[in-house]
Amino acid sequence: MIFIENFLQGCFDASVPYLQERKQFGSRLIDFQNKVSQIPQVLNYRKLNNVQGMAFQVSEVGMEIEAARMLVYNAARMKEAGLSFVKEAAMAKLYSSIVASKTTSKCVEWLGGVGFTKEFPVEKFYRDAKIGTIYEGTSNIQLNTIAKLIDAEYKAKA
Repeated sequence: MIFIENFLQGCFDASVPYLQERKQFGSRLIDFQNKVSQIPQVLNYRKLNNVQGMAFQVSEVGMEIEAARMLVYNAARMKEAGLSFVKEAAMAKLYSSIVASKTTSKCVEWLGGVGFTKEFPVEKFYRDAKIGTIYEGTSNIQLNTIAKLIDAEYKAKA
């Protein structure tokens, strides 16, 4: 949980106020979006993400941080209840590292040039994101663990 609170939420918290304060062309960065007439008629929100400017990007990253937090809470709840939690812990570790890579990359993009300066902590979060996939167990190991446990679950049901 410390990883999510200090790393993911910390990076997000260091970036969003900048988007609220920084103005370009008379608008706050967080309010940037394309004109409605430029939005293609699509139903897939991920395609809209590219044309909605910052609002969708900030929402998506915030949602993914919360989802990672809930995976960690679920694994902790299962452990405290004395239940098997290895699969859930592996899922939480894997997803958190994926979200860390995306979050830090997006936050650097949002801040532009200053995202790589030591003036903002985002540059350190960006550099440290990769290590999360290693010190928490490589992503491939987590995937392997999850796959084996899912296989065993379904074998037991058969």
